[in-house]
Amino acid sequence: MTNALQLFAIAAVGLAASMTVTGCATGERRDAVESNKPAADWELRGWRIIGCCCTAPCPCRINKKPTFCHGCDHTDVVHVDQGRLGEVAMDGVTWAMVGRAFGKDTNETWVYVYVDDDASDAQVEALKAMLNDSVSSLKDRAPFLAGKFVGLREVPMTVSVNSRRTEYDCEIPGVLAFETRSIFNPGHSEPVVSTGILDSFGDRFVHADALVHTLDDPSIGYRWNLTGRQANQADFVLNQAVVERVGLGWGCWSAHSQFGDQGLYGEEELRGETHH
Repeated sequence: MTNALQLFAIAAVGLAASMTVTGCATGERRDAVESNKPAADWELRGWRIIGCCCTAPCPCRINKKPTFCHGCDHTDVVHVDQGRLGEVAMDGVTWAMVGRAFGKDTNETWVYVYVDDDASDAQVEALKAMLNDSVSSLKDRAPFLAGKFVGLREVPMTVSVNSRRTEYDCEIPGVLAFETRSIFNPGHSEPVVSTGILDSFGDRFVHADALVHTLDDPSIGYRWNLTGRQANQADFVLNQAVVERVGLGWGCWSAHSQFGDQGLYGEEELRGETHH
């Protein structure tokens, strides 16, 4: 298998198009979704949903270790409503990444990519180049966040979002089913949100329930049922102006012993272990 450093990595790790998105945000309030500044050669507008094996709230987004020592089994679905990468229009393109990241042992870290088979050859190539730039920008974080590249294939894929933008779903027939719904606290008209997070799509997301989150792909030998675990949703506007203004990506992530963090994983705390 080829290492992801030589190819490309998960979109949750970093979105880029010949640019770097690993900077740390400053203390000022920032919201990528509100930006309307055009970029010279690229811009993407759309939505993404992410779910994983951890309990809520997502620990990795606040620079904590995941719930489990093996890391974070996750699905990331990204849909571009409108956009372009250089000369390639990306309108309507959808991709999904499944994999494992953030664990103790980087040998267990992996990623696989599905691309909607409605995408053109030019769109697929543009996506590959973008993700390749993303993982290159991670530098010493890449083995923890991307790991080995298991493969990519184009598949039939359907996605939908309701009019209120509170329910999103993605299906790859016979392989992946992922449905999320925004979480509303009792008596509140707006969903629960987190800001100031580590993310590749801005610094804000909506907390969600994973109504369905199943993967079963014998061709790559991975399967899971993470229904009911942590999920989140976000709309995004990404361009070079946003990248330069907002600390996107995972360059600040340091929740591992190799970066000096001796804290425990959630399951270690439940077992009553002491700090490393």
